[in-house]
Amino acid sequence: MRYGKGRGPATAVLLAVLAAPLTACGGAEGYTVPEEICGRKIDPELVEPLLPEGGKFGAEAGNVGEDTTRCLLSVDGRTELGIREYRDGGEVDAMEFAVDNPGRFRNPEKAAFGADTVVSDGTVLSVNPCTYQGEKVHYVLEISVERFDVSEPDGWRAELERFAEAYLLVGMAETGCEE
Repeated sequence: MRYGKGRGPATAVLLAVLAAPLTACGGAEGYTVPEEICGRKIDPELVEPLLPEGGKFGAEAGNVGEDTTRCLLSVDGRTELGIREYRDGGEVDAMEFAVDNPGRFRNPEKAAFGADTVVSDGTVLSVNPCTYQGEKVHYVLEISVERFDVSEPDGWRAELERFAEAYLLVGMAETGCEE
């Protein structure tokens, strides 16, 4: 899925599934979140608040198209957190996109990190200009809590924002985007 005008047609071909589920025992939850998920080093303490208790943690990474990656985090086989990265995802106004998609962005607000970031109850969208192989492009990061629980008063907004802010710099660097 492209958010704006990018180079060439959007390709929706699944190229590879890179990581098998990761498991470990420990803690009250019955699993341990590893320090590296889908090829990205992220502090497990930033991820854990976004995941439910369970027995088995899994992470599945893959490329969807030439410039798009995704990482799905699961607990006991159920997808709980989705991370999508689009290098050259096109220029788009994050708030405008969020307002135009209220089913995906509940109570959107501008965030204080990234070039143009919106945090809502359950979803973050960050659009950031960058240089990739000498060309000006946009790195787009979308993170969504797949099990949004309306009984939670803030939809994990603070935890989601902390995780997204930390992930943004790691994700840009790993996809080859330079500020």
